[in-house]
Amino acid sequence: MTSVQIPEIRDSGAGTLTRRDRRRFTVAGCAGLVLVAMGLLLWQAGVPVPRFSASTGGHQEKIPDSGSEWSDPLLVQEERTVVNDGFLPVTVEALTAHGRGLAPSSVTARDGRGFPRVLGAGEELPVMIDYAVTDCGTAVETIGLRVRVERWWGTAEVEVPLAEEDSLWSTTPVASACEHAEHMAERSGR
Repeated sequence: MTSVQIPEIRDSGAGTLTRRDRRRFTVAGCAGLVLVAMGLLLWQAGVPVPRFSASTGGHQEKIPDSGSEWSDPLLVQEERTVVNDGFLPVTVEALTAHGRGLAPSSVTARDGRGFPRVLGAGEELPVMIDYAVTDCGTAVETIGLRVRVERWWGTAEVEVPLAEEDSLWSTTPVASACEHAEHMAERSGR
């Protein structure tokens, strides 16, 4: 038996993509990049989740008259300006405050108008937050603020972060109120 050698056939294009496949991958890659860019743009616009930020306008403790005795809890009134950071107008249904060791009593617009109200892109809404510091030992440094927004597809509730420069106060309203409470307790001999 003689063995016959079969000549090797070499295909120079073996393992490479055809033009058609290269075109498909290029189109799919470009479509993916466009989808990612559109998603980021919609996120920045505030479409899936509303985008807000807040800055502070100051605070004050509600101190009783000098003739009356100091009593717990110490009441604080804090001013903040909420800004719609999205590119689309939003309907604000309500604003609420929360925080451990704090008892929020109200969040109202400074102009006295109620809710719901529409905030345009970049529009500001100055609000007053009234709350009591009930426990200085467990109280958070800054009271949190949440916004409930009505959209055509449903309601969304988001936290409103303080602007970077406002979160670095030397003394927060809560710390200031607790220092005042400590000072008043020392004065009254508690």
